[in-house]
Amino acid sequence: MLIQTATIEPGSLNTEEQHQAYCAMDSMLTLEILENINKEHPGGAEPIYSFERALQAPLLEMALHGFLIDGLDRHRMELAVKKKVQESRMVLDELAQPIWGKSLNPRSHTQLSEFFYKTMKIPEIWLSFKGERKLSVNREALEKIDEYMYARPLVSLILSCRDLYKQLDVLTEEIDEDGRHRTSYNIGGTETGRLSSSTSVLGTGGNAQNIAPELRRVFISDSGWKLCSIDLEQVEARDVGFICGSLFGDWSLLDSCESGDFHTNNCRLIWPDQPWPADPAGCRQLAERVPIYRDWTMRDLAKRGGHLTNYNGTAWTMSRVLKLPMKVCVEFQARYCRGSTNSGIRPAYPSLRQYWNWIADRLQTVGSITTPFGRQRHFFGDQRSDATLREAIAFVPQSMTADRTNLWLWKIWATLKDRIQLLAQTHDSITFQVREEDDIDEIITTVLELLNTIKLIDPKSQRTYIAPGAAKVGWNWASESENNPAGLLKWRRGTQDKRSRPSGLERLKGG
Repeated sequence: MLIQTATIEPGSLNTEEQHQAYCAMDSMLTLEILENINKEHPGGAEPIYSFERALQAPLLEMALHGFLIDGLDRHRMELAVKKKVQESRMVLDELAQPIWGKSLNPRSHTQLSEFFYKTMKIPEIWLSFKGERKLSVNREALEKIDEYMYARPLVSLILSCRDLYKQLDVLTEEIDEDGRHRTSYNIGGTETGRLSSSTSVLGTGGNAQNIAPELRRVFISDSGWKLCSIDLEQVEARDVGFICGSLFGDWSLLDSCESGDFHTNNCRLIWPDQPWPADPAGCRQLAERVPIYRDWTMRDLAKRGGHLTNYNGTAWTMSRVLKLPMKVCVEFQARYCRGSTNSGIRPAYPSLRQYWNWIADRLQTVGSITTPFGRQRHFFGDQRSDATLREAIAFVPQSMTADRTNLWLWKIWATLKDRIQLLAQTHDSITFQVREEDDIDEIITTVLELLNTIKLIDPKSQRTYIAPGAAKVGWNWASESENNPAGLLKWRRGTQDKRSRPSGLERLKGG
């Protein structure tokens, strides 16, 4: 039956025909939009779309397989966290009771708003969420309330309780009957190309990309298998450095990343007047020893302040986030990339400001940004606002990292799916397991070589850029320590891991 939707009279269709017409109009509207996009950008979206479709196979395999859970260790950790929650709530209630005569729920927006703003008379903190201003008691608001000394102990306890509750949420997520934690990966869930994750299709498990490091020890390899986790090293800083080199011929940031310890190299450029020794080890020791503010050393500030500044974070934001005096933040950013004519400071990476200006120009002239991997994003917000500019600045390296990691994931699956089992993708790292009797050195070397095939080449200088990876191996997903001897230990080719799988990990059922 052919229905002319432009001339339909109200009430002329029965219920079934109305349903068919509704679904058809939805489909045709989407088709019309696609046709217009293809006219404006012929063939532009096809490579990305085809790539994302190809990702379905490895991600579905990960979702079906799941990650084995050590049920006994999980239960022990759950009891320990519950005890900490109980102790923290007890102290919080002891402090809150004299102030307003009752206990205080650290997870209740209503109670916290009434407690701080009405009872304690702290000035209200309104924050903007997607353009709408709301009275807030979230972490950012609590960190501002923390500036009032008489509220500081309460804020500290509330934040501690919230962190503990998040741990409990993970430790009490429903595990499937076979003892495995499963997650569903959403390929098209973000604007940058990053994967997002949530509960499995059966409603069990949860977000496997946001597991706190201290909780990862309950995620273990299967019997007869060994875990390997490979992280991309300073990949977003390297991506920013490649962009600055390609656009402006300034390779200094990428050179710092590729010339030994990145954060120490930053320190040498940011504070050139320090007595830097000739050897790299001595330089790192100096960077970790020289204080900048209280217990903050040069290396601490270069590491955390540099990452924030790369994305055009202001000195005010840096001061608020890192709890540093404004004066310290202003001077650091002047030395890092902004410069200062008054004090004669020459910035270490002046091309960062050029990159920000280039992004702003693209926003205001064409309204879209295309990454070196070919992913294009249109920005539909106010293209002259600082919020849109910061979003666009962050988009490029975040999207590059996402596409590189996902392409690498697909390559690993396509090349080694008969020898390994993929378990997790956490934005800039991939975790899989290998049979213990297999040649683990050979497999890890192959995985790293696959990463090296993902190259970016600057057409002007012909400089080739590869993001390196660092591998760790073990029997649970947390880092190796005195309290976690079976955890992930740094891998070096040819260096045998003399540890053996703990007998307790032979338990196959989860909690």
